[in-house]
Amino acid sequence: MFLGQLWILLNPVLQVALFAFVFGVILNVSRGIDNFIGFLILGVIFFGFVSGGLSAGSGLIQSSRNLINSFQFPKASLAISSTVKQAIDNVAPAVLAVVACVLFQLDQPLHWTIVFVIPVYLLIHIFCLGAALIGARVTAFVPDTKALIRVLTRVLFFLSGIFYSVERFATQPVIQEIMLANPIYQFLRAVRNSVMLGTVPTWQEWLYLSTWSFGLLIFGLIFFWRAEARYSSVK
Repeated sequence: MFLGQLWILLNPVLQVALFAFVFGVILNVSRGIDNFIGFLILGVIFFGFVSGGLSAGSGLIQSSRNLINSFQFPKASLAISSTVKQAIDNVAPAVLAVVACVLFQLDQPLHWTIVFVIPVYLLIHIFCLGAALIGARVTAFVPDTKALIRVLTRVLFFLSGIFYSVERFATQPVIQEIMLANPIYQFLRAVRNSVMLGTVPTWQEWLYLSTWSFGLLIFGLIFFWRAEARYSSVK
């Protein structure tokens, strides 16, 4: 149990160290980014929350089939309980990421806007719940899509500005607009701006993030619920 809890903290730390060496030292993508280590820490750890949410629903019905066949209950509660557990487990890494980022920019004052990380954190996990519900239904009836979800997660990792700034595509407006439309990038930008730059997300950014989070949740609930009667037959 202790090692499991410790790994929740160690895993992102090791990832940050690896990516800092590869992208910051070898590939030198840190040019133009102040406090690249803090930038990377927030990106890796908060993307990890999204990644965990995307994979949470994968195979959820199959792994819970004994419970499903033994009791009558809303099957969506499986995804909800899984996401709530993740949200609780992710508190420590989130706090660690924010503190580490602040420590890497001690030459700047502590920004009060850091408090806005909390609502963004909640929106991320609402988004994850919607994704988990969709993934749970899809993988229940087409198990091979688990591999597709892993590929999608890897693609999103490289398209969400984890280790580079989207401003580097200023001369390529089409690519930049595609990047800016990515809700995961917008989550990361809101966190980084609140912690590193001391800026409050605009009402347009709040609207965009809220629309994606609650929109995906509502769609996920409806999509998952429409197959409610079929989950007991999943092998």
